[in-house]
This record gives sequence, structure tokens and C-alpha cells, in this order.
Amino acid sequence: MKDGFETTFVVSTPRGKAWELLVAAQPVSDALTPPGEGQWWIPAIEGPADPIEVIPESRLRCTKAAEPCRGTEIVITLEDDESGTRITIVQTGFGAGFAEQRPWLEAGWFAIAADFVSFFERGIALGRHAAMWWDLGCDVFETAEGLVVGNVRVATFAGRAGLQRGDLIVQLAGAPVLTVRDLSILIRGPLHLGVKSSVRYLRGNTVHHATAVF
Repeated sequence: MKDGFETTFVVSTPRGKAWELLVAAQPVSDALTPPGEGQWWIPAIEGPADPIEVIPESRLRCTKAAEPCRGTEIVITLEDDESGTRITIVQTGFGAGFAEQRPWLEAGWFAIAADFVSFFERGIALGRHAAMWWDLGCDVFETAEGLVVGNVRVATFAGRAGLQRGDLIVQLAGAPVLTVRDLSILIRGPLHLGVKSSVRYLRGNTVHHATAVF
């Protein structure tokens, strides 16, 4: 999909019950602002949305009402399946810059898709996508070798560690880092503000090591 993401899965939950879960969805954390009057709360994506089309037990079409990705369209379709309910989730309309941001958005969508399955199968909101994303301090690009550094921002982990444009990140916090998804796991978990960490990187033909504080 050129401007969005789609996932389809089957759960054992009957369609009527799956719809009830969606209607009753609430923020996974008190830190999140609950939906306003007339809005729906979209589980897994963890944000309020303004409804465009509501077909009970079959389809919810809405627009996300808060950042990040405000204004994107979300469509949730429920269909009977011999083993329960087939559910399709589509989010589109990310707009300009989607191609450049796609690796980061895909990392988030990976968690969103898994959380949707758990929500409709077990009735539990896990909120894995809602975890705080901390700033590495530089742009990164996925290449055949791994993650290559782009612009580096001052007063950040990348800046304090001495990373430069063109460096190939090899390891971060002792873990191999090859993709944006690898990186996203670290900066939503063990690496956060105030934590000192190590980075191993390749500059030209020389491997370097550095430590710095996030």
C-alpha cells in the first residue's frame, strides 16, 4: 500500500462480541486523554477518532483526531468467519513524507497489528505502540549494510557520542542494530533520558566505540 498499512487476521471471538469490545474501548493508560463527545477510542493505535461511517457489527470508518498521524483514515471491518471473526484494519492518508517515514511507521504498525489481535481475541488492550519513543539524535537510513547515519543533532546521544553522517551503526547498547525496527525496540525500552549507553559504529574501514548519555 503506497500511503498506508493494512492487516487482516481471524479471531475466535464472535462478530457481535468483537464489535462490543470496539464500542467499549478506552485508553490503555490514564496518561492518555480519553475520547471527546461523539468520538471513538481506537485500541492498539491508542487514539481518539471522529466517526465517518458506522455500520454496527460490520464497519467503522473514522479519522484520527490527535497526533501522531492526525487526520489519517482508519477503517475497521468485521466479517463472519467459520472459526470466529475476520477483521481487517486499514490506516491511510499519511500524506507528504510518507515514503521517508515509512520504516519508522512500519515499526509502529508492527506493534499495532499485534495489539489489535490481542484486543479482539482476549479483550485486553496492551498499548505496546503507546510506549515513549526517545530520540537517538540523528536521522538514519536503512541500507543493504544496515543503518547509516544522516543529519546529527547537537546535545543528543548521537551528537555526544560523536556520530557523523555516513557512519554505519553496528551495535547499540550491546545489541546488533540492522533496521529501524531494531532501533525502535531499544529507544522505546532500555534506552531513555538519562541512561548512559554504548554505540559501536563503522566509519570508512575503521570500527569505533563510544559511550554517551541519552
